[in-house]
Amino acid sequence: MTHPAIEPSSNLRKYESGNRVLQALIRRFHARMLDLVAPLGAKRVLDVGCGEGFFARALLDRFPGVELVGVDASEAAIAHASARCPEARFEVSRIEALRARGRFDLVVCSEVLEHLEDPAAGIANLADCTAGHALLTVPWEPWFQLANLARGKYLATLGNHPEHVQRWTRAGFERAVSGRFARVHSESMFPWTLFLGTPREP
Repeated sequence: MTHPAIEPSSNLRKYESGNRVLQALIRRFHARMLDLVAPLGAKRVLDVGCGEGFFARALLDRFPGVELVGVDASEAAIAHASARCPEARFEVSRIEALRARGRFDLVVCSEVLEHLEDPAAGIANLADCTAGHALLTVPWEPWFQLANLARGKYLATLGNHPEHVQRWTRAGFERAVSGRFARVHSESMFPWTLFLGTPREP
């Protein structure tokens, strides 16, 4: 019996794109994320919405010996991540199911929250998993949308990714997470916003 091929996710297409400018932006983005977490000395890391494991691979290469757990709602993405990072543990799970998990020195949630109908609930679950720090990233709007328009992507939605249901400026994202995270550092790096914080009690 044959099975239909699974169409690559938009995330996988992005990371495997032959667009050199896009690949340079991704490399710079990951390098900055790694620089932000380097001083934290995290030993146990939870990567929420890990996708196909591209950032997990970069983190494990930079910090060998880190215990990394990755979760994603997509079984196909988890299969890719497990093959890419055999020394880590990956599970199929949604951000909404994180409350029962143990607490981690570092929680990473990159390019996930903009997909959620209820981001406040997702942010609360991330805080509940965080013993030390959380690194959260989202598209930096409106520049992310305008960059899509400039490269001729998602024209029907004026450059807004069809899977994105939340759109934040940097200040707007800081407000969105401030109820559950105290800011340690935030910055905008085209076309993303990066926020490093520590959890607040609910």
